[in-house]
Amino acid sequence: MMRLLVLLCFSVSSLAQAGVESRVHQLLNQWRTSEAATEAEALLTTLPDLPAIQEAAARVKFFQGRYQDALDLLRRARAAAKRESPLLPLIQATFEETRNHVAYPGRHFTVHVPPGPDQVLADYLHEALEEALARHGPRFGVTVKEPIRVEVYSSLESFAQVSTLSLEAIKTSGTIALCKFDRLMLVTPRVTLRGYDWLDTASHELIHLLISRRSHNSVPVWLHEGLAKYHESGWRGDYGEPLAPYAAELLAKAIQKDELISFARMSPSMALLPSQEATATAFAEVKTAIEYMLEQKGDGVVIGLMDGIREGNGQLDPAFEKLFGTDLKGFESSWTQWLKKRPMETVTGARKSALEFGRNRSSADDTDPSRPDGPAGRRARLGDMLYRRGHHEAAAIEYQRAVDKAGTGYPGLVHRLADCLIATRAFDAARDLLNRSAKQAPDDPRTWILLGRLGLRAERWQESRQAYEEANRINPFDPEVHDALAQLGIRLQDDALHQRELRAKARLEGAERPKAASPKESVTPTKDAAYLTLVTSPWAEVLIDDQAIGRGTPLTDYPLTPGTHEIELRNTALGLKKRLKITLKPGQRLHKELKLGREKDALDNPIE
Repeated sequence: MMRLLVLLCFSVSSLAQAGVESRVHQLLNQWRTSEAATEAEALLTTLPDLPAIQEAAARVKFFQGRYQDALDLLRRARAAAKRESPLLPLIQATFEETRNHVAYPGRHFTVHVPPGPDQVLADYLHEALEEALARHGPRFGVTVKEPIRVEVYSSLESFAQVSTLSLEAIKTSGTIALCKFDRLMLVTPRVTLRGYDWLDTASHELIHLLISRRSHNSVPVWLHEGLAKYHESGWRGDYGEPLAPYAAELLAKAIQKDELISFARMSPSMALLPSQEATATAFAEVKTAIEYMLEQKGDGVVIGLMDGIREGNGQLDPAFEKLFGTDLKGFESSWTQWLKKRPMETVTGARKSALEFGRNRSSADDTDPSRPDGPAGRRARLGDMLYRRGHHEAAAIEYQRAVDKAGTGYPGLVHRLADCLIATRAFDAARDLLNRSAKQAPDDPRTWILLGRLGLRAERWQESRQAYEEANRINPFDPEVHDALAQLGIRLQDDALHQRELRAKARLEGAERPKAASPKESVTPTKDAAYLTLVTSPWAEVLIDDQAIGRGTPLTDYPLTPGTHEIELRNTALGLKKRLKITLKPGQRLHKELKLGREKDALDNPIE
């Protein structure tokens, strides 16, 4: 027996020296979180007190979104190793930024949003992402078995804390979302003046996750972004939506001036390019690169290229030579020649679509000062005076004269003219004007709101719904959008739409807020509190007195009121469950190590 013990000790020591936890880190780097969790669980069972193992397991918990559990493991590692893990600041910041988030679980996604108006985002994110996964999953050859974590942040500062990007880089590049640490990360549209295409952005980030999982995170940045950009709108229509007018204009200028951004310059991140214009140009480039690939080799190139790069351990040239008969440099050269001949989707008067950060201005009726100078400006100001006095027909005449002279490049002028045309029932003229405006600036929600109003006034219900849905995909914080869609749910006899919009209104108005935790869910430690530590094999979600506490095992020094408590431990992925009853005395610290079994309904024997 002693010989066996000596051999076991030698074996454990050898494993520690060999760095057995490196396999866990390798799997996480390859976005194989489930496999990493299995490896980490086995190591924790064998070497529960080794700091390196605890740190590796903490990183797994972080990828799983179990931040408190990760912090518990890192504190144990710090106590044993007498040093602080470099992971600790990021995990601590992420925990602090998300600890009060409201969770909305769904079939394939769990959406975590800050309490307050941002709760309005949850239903729409679930709808869009489920549609996106149904479309993108087969396209990228990935099946999702466990819910994907989606986090929304209430400010750019919060996003900087959890993303590892600097606030300056975020503002310079216009980075508003990321896929990192095996989850989707978005900033609320509420931090922008007019919103942004947040649902397409969520689809875009989901594609990044699918690419990383399929390729084991071996695909370079430019190809990642090209695949995501080309496919992002596929959740609501065809793949390969035309370039936005402003992006097409930037790309055309870059071609003309011979200033294309090379694929190499796009690494290590698009977020590090010097301006929003440079970032938009780069995205337009890589989107057309995917268009070129598909034109040359068909849909199979998507999975073929990812698999080739993965099998080549990240080497690009062999994969490109196999599919295109040339290395990456040759491909980039042939794409450049093709691009110079490709027609561009430029539109006269296309408006800049750069993100504008600031207090959200949601209404189409807000005062937009954009007016031309000279004679057109004088006509516009006369129209403003007539508009304020309620003379919509006369105002429309002056606004139209201003637009005839200056064009449709002044959004405030165009929207005011459209409003007057709708008020005077000049529906065809209003529709023509707004459609032209939408082509110039498809990401301006005010245009879509006015088209929605036009549909309501003209009793064209489906047309109105489509316009308001477009507005909502950009800026969901305008109460008019949800009021109108709720009405349209009745008009179109679509009860699901009606109920969804009633929920959205309630969330915007503050009628749905998270309830305060009950004493059994959260206990403030006192001198009389008792403390529970649970270690299980395998890991488990912890419920206390039939309430989930949002924590899993290992659970360390969790404060509870003295007395009797029922504990339930669940691992739904493996179908394992254990229930027990404990009785705690004031100041007691109870430590239990348990093995889970198959699900049973009967309560196990009490433990004191």
